[in-house]
Amino acid sequence: MRFFLLVSFILLAFSACSLSKPDAKQNIKPSWINNPNQNNYTGSVGIANIHYKGLVYQRKLAISRALDELALQKGVMVSLSMQKSEQVKNNKSSSNLETQSAYETSEAKLTAHIKDTWQDNVSKTLFIWLVLD
Repeated sequence: MRFFLLVSFILLAFSACSLSKPDAKQNIKPSWINNPNQNNYTGSVGIANIHYKGLVYQRKLAISRALDELALQKGVMVSLSMQKSEQVKNNKSSSNLETQSAYETSEAKLTAHIKDTWQDNVSKTLFIWLVLD
């Protein structure tokens, strides 16, 4: 019986040592997150948390936010209007939100591309680095 307990304890000790812990180096943020205008690039960072419709929509949201920031850096006038309506009928409520955005610029056009992406392993927040061509 003692031999069985001793072998069990040794196996348990070795199995606990073999468990892999998450490597902290894998979750180090890239430098472009805090400084998107580096290495002679004019850039911006779009950030999006987990989207209820999935990764594709999370990516679209991050790209949209990065484009908006780039446009503001280049002097593009952005105007956003929202209209929210709420209706209560027979103790049931419904709401509707409509948004419209308009961009005005004296420049011909802005072209940009995705330079890099990074996703936080813990929060699953997506970061996209967009730079001007």
